[in-house]
Amino acid sequence: MRIPAIAVSLLTVIACDRGAPAGAPDAGAQAAAEAAPPASASAPPPASAAASADPGGAADAGAPAAPAEGAADAGPPAADPSRLSVEGRVVQGGLVRAKLTGKLRRMSFPGHRVTVSDEGEFLIAFSRNAPAQEKLTITFDDGQVLEKIFDVEQRTFEVDKVDNLPENMVKLDMATRVKLTQADKKLDAVRNRYTKKSCYKDGFIWPSKGPITSRYGQPRVLNGTEGGIHWGVDIAAPVGAPVRAPACGKVVFVEKDLPLSGHTMIIDHGHGLTSTFIHLHGFAAKVNDEVKQGQVIATVGMTGRTNGAHLDWRMNLFETRVDPELLVTPTK
Repeated sequence: MRIPAIAVSLLTVIACDRGAPAGAPDAGAQAAAEAAPPASASAPPPASAAASADPGGAADAGAPAAPAEGAADAGPPAADPSRLSVEGRVVQGGLVRAKLTGKLRRMSFPGHRVTVSDEGEFLIAFSRNAPAQEKLTITFDDGQVLEKIFDVEQRTFEVDKVDNLPENMVKLDMATRVKLTQADKKLDAVRNRYTKKSCYKDGFIWPSKGPITSRYGQPRVLNGTEGGIHWGVDIAAPVGAPVRAPACGKVVFVEKDLPLSGHTMIIDHGHGLTSTFIHLHGFAAKVNDEVKQGQVIATVGMTGRTNGAHLDWRMNLFETRVDPELLVTPTK
């Protein structure tokens, strides 16, 4: 019996929501102990400097020490803004490329971990719930400090309401929850690694062809119950349709029958940026394979908890979810 397109679209989203093993949501940044950053990675900030000794000898116990004559508390020298270049759209779910001129001492960004390559290049992602402004603070090896304020474009995410679903597709049993937790830890460890690849520089293409049935960031309400956030973009396609690498990279994860997600693959594009493909039917690449943009890596399926064939494509910068649609040419 042919399933109506609308019904398939509604039901295929289920496996992409509640508890799907695509990593932790943006609200809590994951630790990246598994990854060993390069030598140029930002160092932890130094401890607070000790208070200066009173130049005049003993002072009243309760009185603050007077600054030396002519001393100015101007703080560290400001770096020329041209020492930082940024390319990309600053928006919730967005990704930007950045590059420094000069040797880095340390860097601070509230949104996520930042790792800088030997060439001074790095990526910054803005989470689904990123505030209207976020500040990047860079301290160069010469002591100069550069502060970059990002005005983050805010988005509205349409709520998806799906009713009349079987309860086992909404309320997960304890055994399934335990398996999801185990899968989450495994996927988080893979996504939090840093590699020196820079495949993202060549841009991204759509991994599959078909109508978009669900988008990044949509909150789900299933049978009147909150069902989490959909973190990928769903592309409707028949079982067996080719899935192509959206950019070059290295296959770092291939596993069948993950709870809810089914057959799953992850490609590392470099500098902490990864693509995850779920509900696959079969694999055309294996772990440690180097793949080129456009190369067939898998086939579309309906494995896991879904009632219709589609590809769910997700992207992460370390622990931060990225909207794949922002990195490709819009579909017609």
